[in-house]
Amino acid sequence: MSVAADVSCRRLGLRRAPMEATDVNQWLREAGIARITVLVGMVAWVVGCSPQPQTVVTKPSANMYGYGDTIDDSMIQFKDDVTTQANPDSDLTELVFTDKAGKQIALKDFLGKQHVILVITRGYGGAICPYCSTQTARLISNYAKFQEQQAEVIVVYPLEKPTDTPRLDEFLARAVSKLPAAEKTVPFPLLLDVELKAVDALGIRKDLSKPATYIFDKEGQLRFAYVGASLADRPSIKAMLDQLGQLNKS
Repeated sequence: MSVAADVSCRRLGLRRAPMEATDVNQWLREAGIARITVLVGMVAWVVGCSPQPQTVVTKPSANMYGYGDTIDDSMIQFKDDVTTQANPDSDLTELVFTDKAGKQIALKDFLGKQHVILVITRGYGGAICPYCSTQTARLISNYAKFQEQQAEVIVVYPLEKPTDTPRLDEFLARAVSKLPAAEKTVPFPLLLDVELKAVDALGIRKDLSKPATYIFDKEGQLRFAYVGASLADRPSIKAMLDQLGQLNKS
C-alpha cells in the first residue's frame, strides 16, 4: 500500500486491508487499460479539433490548346474599346487563301469594291476553339449590320496540313449550333489558310495563329489592324461596326 493511500484511509477512520498479489496484478492491468483509454481519447480529441482539409474547387483547367475544357459560349466577351495596334510587314493584298474545294481565292479580288473585314481565327490544332466559333457565330448573326455599313466579311480558318480540311465542317457545326435555324447558313466567305502560309506572311503565328482582325476601306487600303495577345483578345462586333462607321464618315 502506498503512503498516500494509508494516510487517506486513516483520515477517514478506515483500515485498509493489504492487497494480495492477484489483486495487485489486476489493479495494474486495469490501470494500464485506463491509461490507454485516456491516451486514445486525447488523440481522438486532438484529431477532431484539428483543421479539416478544405475542399478545393478548381476551375476547368486549360488544355494544351489554350482554353478550358468546358466554356459557356454566352459568357465569352470580346473588346468594345480597341484601336489599331498592328503594322504588318507584308502586303496583305497579295494574300491567297483556298476554299473548301481547294480553289485559290485571292484577297485582292474582294478589295476596291466595299469595305472588307478580314478575320483570322486560331484554326484547328486538335480541337475546335470556342472563342473562334463564338466570334464566327456573332459575325453570322450581325452580318446584315455589316452590309448596312457597306462591308464584306471574310473569315479565315488556318490549317497545319491539307488533311485537316474536313475539320472545317466541325468548326461550322460548332459555330451555328446555337444560332436560330434562319441563321445557320454562313452568308460570307469562309476560307482556309492551308499550311499557315498567310499566317506566316502576316507574322502572327502562335501554335497556329493569333486571332487577328484587319479592316480595309473601299479603296482597298488597310485602315485597321488588331492582333490579339490571347484567344479572347479580339474586337467585338460593336468595335468592328464602330471602325466601319468612322470610315464611312471620313
